[in-house]
Amino acid sequence: MKRASVIVLAMAGILAGCTAGPAPSPTTGTSATPVPVAGSECPAGTNPRDDLCLADDPLADDLSRILHTQFTDAQLKATIAGVWHNGDPVLIGALGESMTGVPATPDMHHLLGNLSTPMFTTVVLQQVQAGRLSLDDPLSDWFPDLPASEQVTIDMLLHNTSGYPHYTEIPAFLDRLWADPFQQWPIQDLVDIGVAGGPVFTPGTDWLFSDTNTLILQQVVEEVSGRPVGELLREGVFDALGMDDSTAAFDADWPSPVLHGYSDERGVWEDVTNWSPTWTYTAGGVGADQADVAVFLDALGEGTLLSPELHDLQFAPSTAGLGRFTDQQYWAMGFLQLDGWMFLNPGLSGYFGAGGTFPEEGWTMVVYTTTSQDGDQSAPTATDIFRQFTAVVTPEHSLVQ
Repeated sequence: MKRASVIVLAMAGILAGCTAGPAPSPTTGTSATPVPVAGSECPAGTNPRDDLCLADDPLADDLSRILHTQFTDAQLKATIAGVWHNGDPVLIGALGESMTGVPATPDMHHLLGNLSTPMFTTVVLQQVQAGRLSLDDPLSDWFPDLPASEQVTIDMLLHNTSGYPHYTEIPAFLDRLWADPFQQWPIQDLVDIGVAGGPVFTPGTDWLFSDTNTLILQQVVEEVSGRPVGELLREGVFDALGMDDSTAAFDADWPSPVLHGYSDERGVWEDVTNWSPTWTYTAGGVGADQADVAVFLDALGEGTLLSPELHDLQFAPSTAGLGRFTDQQYWAMGFLQLDGWMFLNPGLSGYFGAGGTFPEEGWTMVVYTTTSQDGDQSAPTATDIFRQFTAVVTPEHSLVQ
């Protein structure tokens, strides 16, 4: 979790949430070379070409060139990428290594970062659908001791308009995280760090990306349902969509195979794969492979898991007019809407990601990257790839600057 920033109109940058503190300057090392994909691993409709599985479509070749160029130029350790059109694969593959001598593969599991957030906000809306919650309910109904709890509503938490700061940017959190990245975090400790001092603006009057909102919502959902949120995610999202390669266990025992990530945020180049995900919970602690992420993004765009009314509310431009948000580029309930693209681009220790769907034109894309010691750990490399992909698949809705 290194940064949280949004540029909506000028598109000089795109959301990079669920990150933790600026990384030190990279040291030295060697990036991996592309690893071929075996023909038997390619999904139907694609064939091995350029070390990837590609459809017989000129667009696939354009996407492949972008991926290879970015892999080399950004000096990545690995990248996993998938592009689908109307459910059919156009590009599926991985370049580089997960660990020394272990090729990265498209089926590898990893921490999702803020691509977890819309999965969880869908669960929140399912509680609304079941009548256990109302979007207008004040936070004081469950946690009256939190600052401004009488002013902050469920809707504000979903839209990041509560004013609570982003806890992963607060030194008190970072000091504890770097001191022991394997610790089991009580969720209340994270919330307490995030709400200390209260909202930075009057709730409902402005917008500020903050994972503190998500963790408070997790506490509310567990209160009203009487069940652990991991069970609710499993039942309401994973099982409902057949996402068998997803987990919300919030432990570091990732299903094999695993995409390893590396970082020198603590001053030494190290494998961060098995750091405790309890520092993020539903704000980023879900794990999956790229195929499951794509299944969820398709369902999110189609409204498969919610009533039509709640699906419309989930995507509504409720934050338009706050800051630089407009009806075309705004924060919805758990994700960005950018000129037709539903989009998120998490950056977290060892990994960068970018995922989104364009329901009107049938495109869904997922990219995750890990950086070598020679690469720039502060560069949102997955976002750079995703942006360039949009210029190929939806040129009239390109996210390239």
